[in-house]
Amino acid sequence: MFDGPFQPFYDPSTQRCLRDILDGFFPSELQRLYPNGVPFKVSDLRNQVYLEDGLDPFPGEGRVVGRQRMHKALDRVEEHPGSRMTAEKFLNRLPKFVIRQGEVIDIRGPIRDTLQNCCPLPARIQEIVVETPTLAAERERSQESPNTPAPPLSMLRIKSENGEQAFLLMMQPDNTIGDVRALLAQARVMDASAFEIFSTFPPTLYQDDTLTLQAAGLVPKAALLLRARRAPKSSLKFSPGPCPGPGPSPCPGPSPSPQ
Repeated sequence: MFDGPFQPFYDPSTQRCLRDILDGFFPSELQRLYPNGVPFKVSDLRNQVYLEDGLDPFPGEGRVVGRQRMHKALDRVEEHPGSRMTAEKFLNRLPKFVIRQGEVIDIRGPIRDTLQNCCPLPARIQEIVVETPTLAAERERSQESPNTPAPPLSMLRIKSENGEQAFLLMMQPDNTIGDVRALLAQARVMDASAFEIFSTFPPTLYQDDTLTLQAAGLVPKAALLLRARRAPKSSLKFSPGPCPGPGPSPCPGPSPSPQ
């Protein structure tokens, strides 16, 4: 990106960028330069070899101590993992959480902690399950009538301003944007007017607090983002200048209203 150096896949910043895109989010590293989003142009360069610093590989053969032959780097065949599944891909196939006997049970967290010691994983985003009336109702339903089908729901994953947290909200389709905003404000212990809710695909700013999640197209699930509310542009104010004409006296101001 930005005509910069090659970014290897194992680099944490590369993995965060790709994870944002796969999760449906606008990459955090681009939000400062493009706060309103920017079109992506993807090119398939899998068959091209990246040469660092613009240096061509040595065209011939070399010798090392012991006169062992060292062939060109391009002639070497690297080992490929084939169909082996990465730890992150395995985790993504698991449910994030399940409701059992009225309790929300984290599935991925303990397994991720176990794999962390043996497998390289990208930086983890803290996922916070927000307590909502719909989640409480689902707990009760799973206890009293576990065999009844679940009603239509809206599962929202909302990323914080700095990208370090993701809030998971289980909502009803007829809940409103205002309901989501109020629950987020309560979970974050802050004023509801301090942040804005928006999406990147398509670019939409959700300002109407009376809009239902169904009408907004956020059912059955959606990935959203938060950003600090932008202050409205203040109107210019001009102070009164001196009166035209001779003399240094200023223009008379408005007469005081009678008491």
